[in-house]
Amino acid sequence: MKLQNQTNYRNITACRLCESSDLRLALGLRSTPLGDRYLKPGMGATDANLVPLEILQCMVCGNYQTSSVIDPTGIYESYLSRPGAVNTVLTAAYEDYAHYLIEITDLKESDLVVELGSNDGLFASFFAKRGFKCLGVDPAKNLADTSVKRGVNTITDYFSSELSNELVEKYGCAKVVVANFMVANIDELRDFMTGVKGLLASDGVFAMETNYVADVISNLLIETLNHEHLSYFSVTSLGSFFNSLDLELIKVMRVPSKNGSLRCFIQHKGAKLQVQNSVFEARDFEQSRGLFLESVWCQFAEVLKHARNSAFKFCSNRSENGLYGYGTSIGATTILYQLSIGEFISGLIDDDPYRQGLESPGYGIPTLSSEVAFSRSSRTINCVVLAPQYVNQIVLKNSEARDRGVKFARIWPDVEEVPAKSWWQS
Repeated sequence: MKLQNQTNYRNITACRLCESSDLRLALGLRSTPLGDRYLKPGMGATDANLVPLEILQCMVCGNYQTSSVIDPTGIYESYLSRPGAVNTVLTAAYEDYAHYLIEITDLKESDLVVELGSNDGLFASFFAKRGFKCLGVDPAKNLADTSVKRGVNTITDYFSSELSNELVEKYGCAKVVVANFMVANIDELRDFMTGVKGLLASDGVFAMETNYVADVISNLLIETLNHEHLSYFSVTSLGSFFNSLDLELIKVMRVPSKNGSLRCFIQHKGAKLQVQNSVFEARDFEQSRGLFLESVWCQFAEVLKHARNSAFKFCSNRSENGLYGYGTSIGATTILYQLSIGEFISGLIDDDPYRQGLESPGYGIPTLSSEVAFSRSSRTINCVVLAPQYVNQIVLKNSEARDRGVKFARIWPDVEEVPAKSWWQS
């Protein structure tokens, strides 16, 4: 029996930060299925329903958010994304980040560290290896065993104010609470942050890393626009939000993770650490950048229109000889649908065995390893990279395939075979 309407969703009518209903359309996008709903063959990936995907702006606090929210039930309980497993650069950056938190909080072995959205426990394990008490909270049951093996006791549940109370009763308050690339995925943010506030020790620090809307716009990070990322934060909007909860933003850092991210440090209002100039400088930057003007997304919209036309033509002309897509992240689904090229792709390649053997949401494209994909035919095979931030790494990693005739191309924001050919020097 076929599965229909795999995803329930609701349209957004108010800002999740300040609760204002004064919202405007900032960027229109084509509807897509839930981007990470990769399923085993025959499980119904091709029956995934399309869900509206637009970016709205709150006209009161300036926050950007998606126009619809998908029911999280079933999304995170068996999660496929493991950033540290396939991104060694990110892993090294996180180890430095953990060391920095230990220093600024003067962390002692008796202190508790809690990571929310702990995934497979990689980040929290940097604290565990140094002898600190660690606790992870993540609903993904399939990743919990790996986390425990890394020395991180893991609660498989969604974090909330109710769960926060239970954790405090059982484990006490935490000197450090960390959330990496998951706060933007939370719909009920007031309840979530109320839970963080209750869990955080009086002299504790909450550290969160998230995509930064200024970089999303200026760096054309189309892969970040999806149904899991519900909010696209700025320092201005976050500062107001935390202040309304008697918390304060004490430091912000613009970091290179995922081609442009924001790292925030938050404490109870009036606690021991001083608010640093970076907070005020960031707010000034956002105003001078025109981050909240109606025109700020215009270039993104124009680039998308052009890329859609050129990518469609490029892929349709090369699909006969076998066209693969490299990458199966949530962002890859966004690219396939926003550029309307999914019908031309015969297979998706991913280096992570977690995803191999599955089918993509909506288009039902099979996922396989590069070894299998590039050894299937003696014909010339074309491969478009669906991970814009990692084009160079992917091309270098597959140098042997290139030597055998596989042709790689970037697909966003421009269509270009890589390495680029200098035709005017031919």
